Amino acid sequence: MDSGVPVWRDTADRGVLAALDPGLPPDLDLQPDVLVVGGGMVGLGTAASCTRAGLGRVVLIDRAGLATWASGRAAALLSPEPHVWTDPPEFVDLGRRSLQLWRALDAEWSGALGVESTDWFVVLPEPIRPNVDLSEHVDVLDADGARAAEPQLGELGGALRLKDQARVHPLVAAQAFGAHAGCVATGVEMFDVETQNGRVTEVKTSAGVFHPGAVVFATGLAPVLDGLCVPQQWIKGHLLATAPAPFRLRSALAALAGLVVQLPSGELVAGGTLDEGDDDPVVRPAVIDDIRAGLAALVPAAASLPVPHAWCCFRPATADRQPVIDRVPGLDNAWVTCGHFRTGILMAPATGDAIARWIESGTAPRELASFGAARF
Repeated sequence: MDSGVPVWRDTADRGVLAALDPGLPPDLDLQPDVLVVGGGMVGLGTAASCTRAGLGRVVLIDRAGLATWASGRAAALLSPEPHVWTDPPEFVDLGRRSLQLWRALDAEWSGALGVESTDWFVVLPEPIRPNVDLSEHVDVLDADGARAAEPQLGELGGALRLKDQARVHPLVAAQAFGAHAGCVATGVEMFDVETQNGRVTEVKTSAGVFHPGAVVFATGLAPVLDGLCVPQQWIKGHLLATAPAPFRLRSALAALAGLVVQLPSGELVAGGTLDEGDDDPVVRPAVIDDIRAGLAALVPAAASLPVPHAWCCFRPATADRQPVIDRVPGLDNAWVTCGHFRTGILMAPATGDAIARWIESGTAPRELASFGAARF
């Protein structure tokens, strides 16, 4: 088996798919005020934020099409609240701000991002103590209460309901960001970066040599640059999508077996494994079988559904699983954002907005204090 075709490509219309790969524009500006390298959701969010902030001529380049890599293969949930239990408060705060920005931009762009609100059910094998310290966004449900709220659930001890989260179709959202990202060029390979006197002076690419006023590297993993040392790796995961189900889930679901989210067209997307040490892009049938078993236990009515889509997603991760959002050490006009792991889609608007404000003001936003490259 190969790396598989994500369900997103079969549930986006041809106009969206065409917009994700515009190619090389004939009037490509090689002296932009801001050059963004990387066409995943974080790069798109950054380019759109720089354009929206009025930072001048913005050019985004990517070596393939937009949202080709992790952004076009992830589950595309906009859910900061689960990170309350796994990540530092600064990360959760940035995620909550980013969800607010997703909704604000969606309203500003007449719904083009397609942000859809949803609750999350975190299904638990045992009841949870009701006096546990939880945020205002979380309700504790016993087994009966959970089944009343989500009738399709199988055996469980209880659940946490995480309220007012959201999701998007990643390719639809990428197309909308691209429409607001300035000049977008795909099929452009970056070869080298030249620096002089503490500034990036040239970015050499297959489309020519750029001389940017500022440059943002949003390439998943950090590029090789003097002074930038980020321990990082790609971490593989598997997902699947069923055929359209004859029932509707009322919420997104999460359990030890992974996540489950139902698309408007009825398909169930499940999985999100962490296959560390597996660097081969092939789909592993045994992993897909495990995801199917977990899905059937979580949602028994899904057990007989065909699975026409199974695919892999490689997420960029740093050593501490926290992103880097920082100015490149030693360079006055270069920024890097990398290692967003499983939250690049969620974090894209807040990351891009913070970088745009930093470029404009020359001062690092306070919310980025914990995400510097120097921590390594």
